[in-house]
Amino acid sequence: MVFAILSGRYDRLVWGAVAVVVAFLLSRVLRRFVGLLESRHPDEERELARLQRGETALALVATAIPYVAAIAVLIIAASTFLPRTAAALGSSALILVLVGFGAQRFLTDIIAGALIAFERWYAIGDFVRLEPAQISGIVEQLSLRTTVIRSLNGDRTYVPNSQIISASRSPRGFRRYSIEVLTTDPEEARNAIEHVGRRAPVGEARFLRAPRVIEERELGEGTWLVRGQADVAPTMEWLAESLLVGRLKASLSADALLAEPTVYTIDEGTFSRYQRRVLVR
Repeated sequence: MVFAILSGRYDRLVWGAVAVVVAFLLSRVLRRFVGLLESRHPDEERELARLQRGETALALVATAIPYVAAIAVLIIAASTFLPRTAAALGSSALILVLVGFGAQRFLTDIIAGALIAFERWYAIGDFVRLEPAQISGIVEQLSLRTTVIRSLNGDRTYVPNSQIISASRSPRGFRRYSIEVLTTDPEEARNAIEHVGRRAPVGEARFLRAPRVIEERELGEGTWLVRGQADVAPTMEWLAESLLVGRLKASLSADALLAEPTVYTIDEGTFSRYQRRVLVR
């Protein structure tokens, strides 16, 4: 009889161990799928957003499965070897509550991660800035417990989800700067911008797209507005705000340049919504 009882108990442990192994293998398979999705390079923003949502959902499931399996095995082990204690407490669910109180920090991270995923603060592949840690970079991994941020220099930072009080997300993933030059010689200004574009470093932690001219407009009385654009990665704004302005001033003659080159960035969608919400009299 004693052997039968022990045999039943150990059978539960064996099945629990099998469940952990299956959960581990399933998690690895899902992570492989996440890697396959990560290697894709969509051409449209809508397709990119759909890919990020799928990648994030699979990553969350992949990290949640081992936790669920481990908690289930703990409940089985506690109810098997401590039957009287479990009965006195009322049920195995109460044991889980006690374990939760013992791992309050862990559960806090889990709840925070679930809320971040549910409210879609960010997804894998987004460029974000997390507060109060003041960490900026690409979301490389998002699990229920931690968020892994990879900066442009390659450093990885593991942030517990409960320590994130706010997140700033770059919707495009890059900064698009507008360049405006007031000049008396539009050809010289155009050549200056294109010259900077040819000499500007492109790729890696540099300009994502070199400065280029997109518009030339005469304002009257021999004054022209030459507009250009340049794309840079977040945290590399100095390329447009400092380096680009300095090179333009050095390239343009004092007679051709009527004012300091203006470089700014603005989101057209946000500005349009703002215009609809204000009444200027």
